[in-house]
Amino acid sequence: MITVQREVKKLLPIDWQNPSIPSIPSITLRLMEVLNSDDTSPGEVSELIRQDPALTVKVLRAVNSAFYALNTEVTSVRHATVLLGTTEVLRIALASVLAERFLDVPKSVKQAATRLWAHSVAVAVLAQDFDVEGVEEPDLYTLGLLHDIGWLIILSQVPDLYNALINETGIRVEELEEAWGVNHRQWGAKLSEMWELPEPFQVVAAHHHDPLAILTPPDYLLFTTLANHLAHRIGFKPLECDIEPIDQELLQRLNLDEEAFLDMEKAAMEEKERIEDLIAQLIH
Repeated sequence: MITVQREVKKLLPIDWQNPSIPSIPSITLRLMEVLNSDDTSPGEVSELIRQDPALTVKVLRAVNSAFYALNTEVTSVRHATVLLGTTEVLRIALASVLAERFLDVPKSVKQAATRLWAHSVAVAVLAQDFDVEGVEEPDLYTLGLLHDIGWLIILSQVPDLYNALINETGIRVEELEEAWGVNHRQWGAKLSEMWELPEPFQVVAAHHHDPLAILTPPDYLLFTTLANHLAHRIGFKPLECDIEPIDQELLQRLNLDEEAFLDMEKAAMEEKERIEDLIAQLIH
């Protein structure tokens, strides 16, 4: 294992005009737009997804997985929207599209990218449980899927470096990044801007490790941070860095106590096998 050099290095220069910088799949923004619309019909969702036969297959595979444990086989996207609702089907479609983006990396880091993607899906699934009906927030599932996109810059531009980072232990992620001259939070915010994602995605990318650095952090950031922490706690870790204890002030901001957090962790652990099944369906 590579030994971390403790001196702080200058941030690696990134050529943001390089054509190898990850781009967003064209259908992604349309799926996000429809997902955040209040008047989308099952027919519109079905028609949008059916335009891409490969995506249709992936959606149906995920819908019929053990994650949803339906009592009947689903053979059409329209049927899926009836059983699961348009929001859930759109989330499946979005995750299927983004899986290709996260896994479109050099062969040398394919395994590491798969691990990162598994973490992102886990955060998304756990975050969606915090959706509060009637509260105008960005879709927490989508924020969870995209909170760590800054790592895509390292995977695409300096893949060998990512392999060096992934197994480091005994160090916090912020210290690790300083030691190697990388910053997945800053780069994630920049990539979110390049992809023309709404501001919340830039905020989450930049601050999912330090939400309280913002004077009045929005709830969507606090919930994504909490889901990110829970995903680490139940074993969905993109890196081997140390997991810090949950910040008690963050829990207080969400009107939670330590006992409530431990109950959440227990519930998340009970979901682990189902999440793993969903991940398996999304990456094949």
